[in-house]
Amino acid sequence: MSGDRLFLLKPGFEDPEQPGRFFVCPHCNAIEGLLASFPGLATQVEVHRLPFPRPRSALVELLGEQHQSLPVLVFDENRPVPEDADVANGQRFIDSSDRILRYLADRYAFPHVLGLEIK
Repeated sequence: MSGDRLFLLKPGFEDPEQPGRFFVCPHCNAIEGLLASFPGLATQVEVHRLPFPRPRSALVELLGEQHQSLPVLVFDENRPVPEDADVANGQRFIDSSDRILRYLADRYAFPHVLGLEIK
């Protein structure tokens, strides 16, 4: 599949600093909820769930070592890219969960999240 690529933390990860406890990323989980609620729409985006430990090689290859935080959406350069996108290694991306949710609603017709400011 080619197109926009969405990278999330794989839910249920362990933090080595807190052994025996499992976690979800609150920022990724908001997006996961939207994807799970609308599985038909979710097929339009290439979703990658990455493990918690760094380095996250898939992101390092795309955006460089300094851009490993999740969630992040890397844009398909063959389609229009929002003006507020960041750039690293020649790739355009956004890494704010609120901005990703707004983008998914605008580009892929996911429902808008009530209370997110329209920008």
